[in-house]
Amino acid sequence: MQAIAELENLAKKLDEIDDKFKTEDRSDPSWNIRVQKKDLIVEQMHELFPIVPDSFPLSRYLLSSSFGHQVVAVMWIKFKKDPFHLNILCYMLLNASSNFLTYHIRHVLSNIMNQCDSNQLYQLKQTLLSYSPPHGSRYTMKLKLLEEIEPQIDFSISDIVKDSYWWRDVESKFFNSLSGTSQFRLCGLRIIRNKKLFDNFNNYRDYLGENSQILFVYHGSSSKSLEGIAKNGFLEPHMLDNVANKISILDQGYFGRGIYQGFAADYAIHYAESYKKSNEILLSMVLPGRSYIVKKGGEKYGQVCESGFDSHLSPENKEIVLFQSKQILPLFIIRFERIPNANIVEEQC
Repeated sequence: MQAIAELENLAKKLDEIDDKFKTEDRSDPSWNIRVQKKDLIVEQMHELFPIVPDSFPLSRYLLSSSFGHQVVAVMWIKFKKDPFHLNILCYMLLNASSNFLTYHIRHVLSNIMNQCDSNQLYQLKQTLLSYSPPHGSRYTMKLKLLEEIEPQIDFSISDIVKDSYWWRDVESKFFNSLSGTSQFRLCGLRIIRNKKLFDNFNNYRDYLGENSQILFVYHGSSSKSLEGIAKNGFLEPHMLDNVANKISILDQGYFGRGIYQGFAADYAIHYAESYKKSNEILLSMVLPGRSYIVKKGGEKYGQVCESGFDSHLSPENKEIVLFQSKQILPLFIIRFERIPNANIVEEQC
C-alpha cells in the first residue's frame, strides 16, 4: 500500500503545480517550468508502477475531478496495457481541459488500440460516433481516432505485449487445456481482428438461439496457412475440391468431412509439428450447436454432418468437427516452444 500512498502524493503535486502556474501562454517562461515539473512527476510514477498492487483503485482515479488523479490513472493504463477502459479514455480525451492530459491520453490510446480485440474496438467506435463535440480541435481529434480504428476493425493482426491482459488470458486458456505431460511456453502472440468473420460468427450465434454455446478450440498448421485463415476464414468441405491441389489434406475425415479443431492445445501442437513443421497454432471460438457424438472412428468417414446436428464430436472428445466456416471465429495465433517430455497419442480410428 506504500506505493499507492506515494502515487497519491504525486497526484497532489501535479494539482499543486497547476494551482501555482496558471499561465497557458507557451511563450511565458513559467509554462516551460510547469511542463518540466509535470514530466518529472510522470517519470516518478513509472518508477513506482512495477511495485503497485493490482488492487490499485483505477476507477476512483479515472472518475476523480482531480487532474493529478486522472494523470495517474492514464499512466497506469499505459503501464498495464489494459484495453478495458478505452471508452472512458476517449471521453476524457474529448473533454479534457488540459493539453498535458490530452497529449498523454492520445499517446496511450494509440498504443493500446492494437492490444484490443474486435469487440473492444467496435465498442470504442460506437462511443466515438455517439459523441458530438463542437467543430474544432476536439471534433478533428474524434475524426482522426475513427480513421485509426476503422482499418483495424476491418482486418488486422497485431502483436500482443507479453504479460498484458490478452497475453495472460490466452496463456491461462492454453495451459488449462493441455491434455498431456509435455511442457510448453508461449513465445509470441498475435491478435486477429476480422469484421467479416466477426459478423458472420455473431449472425450464426443469433441463428442458433438457445444452442449458441461457445467453446475455445485449437488448430495446428503452417504460419502461412494460419494467416490465410485469419484473413479469409476456414475453407468449408465443398471448397476443398477446388483447391485440393494447392493445399495438403490429410484424409477425408474419420469423424466427418469437415473442419477439425482440438480442445487441447497440445493436440493441435502435435499436428502443427508433425505434419506442418510449424511452431504456431490458432486459438478460435466455435459455435458447436447440437453435437453428434461419433461412436467409433470411421463411422462418419468422409460424410457430411449428421442430420439434425451442427457438429460432430470424436469418440474420446479430443476433437470437434464443424461444417460451416461461420461456426468458427479465429482469435489468436500462438507461437509456442516445446520443452521435450512426453509424446501426444493420436486418437485411433
